Amino acid sequence: MSEATGESITPTDRSTRAGWIVRVRSRIVAGLVLVLPIWITVLVVTLVFRLMRDASIWFVLAILLSPLGHPLLDKWGLGPEQLADGGVAALPLPVQVSVSVLSVMLTVVLLYLLGAVTTNVVAKRIFGFTESMLDRMPFVRTIHQASKKVLETFVGSGARPFRKVVLVPFPNQETHSVGFVTRITRDQRTGEKLYTVFVATAPNPTTGFVMVIKPASVVELDWSIEEAVKVVMSGGVLMPDMVPLVRGDG
Repeated sequence: MSEATGESITPTDRSTRAGWIVRVRSRIVAGLVLVLPIWITVLVVTLVFRLMRDASIWFVLAILLSPLGHPLLDKWGLGPEQLADGGVAALPLPVQVSVSVLSVMLTVVLLYLLGAVTTNVVAKRIFGFTESMLDRMPFVRTIHQASKKVLETFVGSGARPFRKVVLVPFPNQETHSVGFVTRITRDQRTGEKLYTVFVATAPNPTTGFVMVIKPASVVELDWSIEEAVKVVMSGGVLMPDMVPLVRGDG
């Protein structure tokens, strides 16, 4: 019986309310599953767009602030001081979009030219000298080498440091985590083969734990690197329906 109204609540009423709550919850979750990937994609694309825009927008603004750009500023009803103080935000909205797109295109052209230049022997030596200087700086070296390896892993077309995907007993023997074999080495005393495994954290696969483990302790998977990265980034939502937890030869 309800204490407020004195009316009795039957099991049928409770079941109806519980079913209504379950339906509302399931529809909210379905909405999140639909919206969140789109939202995350928009955030990432926006971030990349802004980074590429900001890399070259200074050049576009410098042209507009030069005598060559004064006729355009007069056409838009702006003075050089307004543009210098307000930056891109001082421009009319359609012009802001055009300037941003032009800046991104300039960045793409610049990246293409840098890629083409690196095939030149002299340019290779210059970039190699620059990288060697960075690698001599203790703190800078760590950031440079790590970021370079991450980029080579996820967007590079050459040999990748991730060799295979495995399940490792981590953080304890009763649970398993998705790991990437990054190197095959050997025990200094016994000569036994060992795996260096990178266990990525979810949902950011660029951070995680590095462990050295015997091959007999891991379960090797036939997943591609891309499939494993998707599993990590999705927090396990994209995990295949069937996953082996024991070795195939066990």
